[in-house]
Amino acid sequence: MKRHESTELLRCAEEVASILSIVPGKGPVEGYYTESPELTRYFQLVRMLQTVPQERKVEVSGVKSFQRLQQVTQSPIFGTPAKQPYLLPASKDALSIAMKQTFPAWTIANLTAETFHIAIDSDDYSLVAIAALSKDPVVLAACRESVVLYAFAVAGSAYISEEPEYLWQVDPLIEQRATKFVRIFNQLFNESLPEPTSKHAREYFVACREWKLVGRCVRIGFDDSSKPIRHYHWAIKQGTYQPGRFRQSWET
Repeated sequence: MKRHESTELLRCAEEVASILSIVPGKGPVEGYYTESPELTRYFQLVRMLQTVPQERKVEVSGVKSFQRLQQVTQSPIFGTPAKQPYLLPASKDALSIAMKQTFPAWTIANLTAETFHIAIDSDDYSLVAIAALSKDPVVLAACRESVVLYAFAVAGSAYISEEPEYLWQVDPLIEQRATKFVRIFNQLFNESLPEPTSKHAREYFVACREWKLVGRCVRIGFDDSSKPIRHYHWAIKQGTYQPGRFRQSWET
């Protein structure tokens, strides 16, 4: 996704912003978007486009770059676009729904359980919904690190000198939703990710070794009933892979 965001989608965002005379936002940059100037600029442009009133859509509705941004941001692999009066509304997923339903009782255990129930009672195959089905808060936090975090992430593995045996132990429901996610992702970006099934266990294992969990932090909500506004974060800390090394915090 970083490659698409820092090239094609960045060009689309720049063209749309230029037509609307929009400049990149200056707010905090989240997730992996701090890794390069291109990703940062894309993040800041999209954040600003998410604040443009829907009434201005007439200015760009016939522009291919805007149509492409709409196609991507409204894809079901990110959830369901929320009803908002903005040009590029953000999508709501199982976690955001759970947070709305449980506020102010936001705890790791509470949100993880509620998100699981919301995901399993729907046919949602967004990345967050698939993570929710695992009932693992670390997986859930990693997949929710940013608005568009598109790949599963696991801790790096040690060097293996011999070809290991790859065991595919995936809940059938998770595999079913993940298959839909990959299929739509491939169509959306003209990619060829393999189907998440047992015959591709090795490919997914090798790919996951490039990703790390520790250090991931995501702002998933805020409470604007207080001044200053309090922001709710989940973060994955150094330590044993267990919920005990997971951290939640409120920050102003």
